[in-house]
Amino acid sequence: MDRDTRRRLLQMSEQNHGLLGRREALAAGVSAEAWRNLTNRGDWVALSPRVVRRSGAPRTPIQRALAGVLDVGPPAFVTETSSAAMWGVPGHRIEPVRVMVLRGVNETATDLAIIHRPTHLPDPFAAVIDGVPVVRPSLMVLQLAARMPPERLKAVVDRLWSRRLLSGPSLRRELEPVLGRGRAGSAAIRQLLASFPEGYVPPASGLESRFASLVAHADLGRFRRQVDLGDDESWSGRVDFVAEAWPLVVEVQSELYHASLTDQDADDRRRRRLRAAGFTVVEVWDTEVWHRPAAVVERVRRALWQLRAAA
Repeated sequence: MDRDTRRRLLQMSEQNHGLLGRREALAAGVSAEAWRNLTNRGDWVALSPRVVRRSGAPRTPIQRALAGVLDVGPPAFVTETSSAAMWGVPGHRIEPVRVMVLRGVNETATDLAIIHRPTHLPDPFAAVIDGVPVVRPSLMVLQLAARMPPERLKAVVDRLWSRRLLSGPSLRRELEPVLGRGRAGSAAIRQLLASFPEGYVPPASGLESRFASLVAHADLGRFRRQVDLGDDESWSGRVDFVAEAWPLVVEVQSELYHASLTDQDADDRRRRRLRAAGFTVVEVWDTEVWHRPAAVVERVRRALWQLRAAA
């Protein structure tokens, strides 16, 4: 194997938590014989016949999750309790790694993960977190519903809802086609959806509480949380915060999860609708809220100043 190919494989592993899959290596021009000899130099450690780890790469739970996906897939996705941990649901761990494989697509066995082969999948059902294919929060909630007490299931949905990873309407929309077919958890999901009153707003997340505290201490005025803007004819969406005295919207985004469930075009359309309705839109990120609060306060203060100056 020439130096350029070795460098390319190292670059690929840097984007995959230090891992390299056989399929990806062959697609990059590595021969089957070169793959079999890849671990001879000591630069790589074999995790299975189909997955290697770069020597010295940190060993992490998310790396082990991706190893299971690479060993089985594609298409394979982190699922069940492992996906709950990746979406930040308390009380769950990535390991033992659980991977979902579509029925009839791939029959590969693996020692790196527990394989699930579900039927009646919602559409869409998959996302990507930090480069790892994973089932969407709605499907993950359905998978947990059969084994979780109702009050805890509601707490999980509230937590995900407050972080804008799902909502009551999105749960209904995404799961309705697969409920009521004798699937475990269907009854629990229907009961949960029926328990939400019209206009329900989940409790504030830690991130939202932190932002609310920042603007309150900076004396920037009152903000309402989780507000639906528009009417039945021209609905602009539910936003994180709206200033009571000014047409200012503040969206608090998560760098890790936001891109997993939305795309740039959808975000642009949402911002255009809000601006067309007369709102100024400010985006702040979770890392800023926690670690650079002065920058967050200054951005909101500047937007308010511009609105006052234009009034």
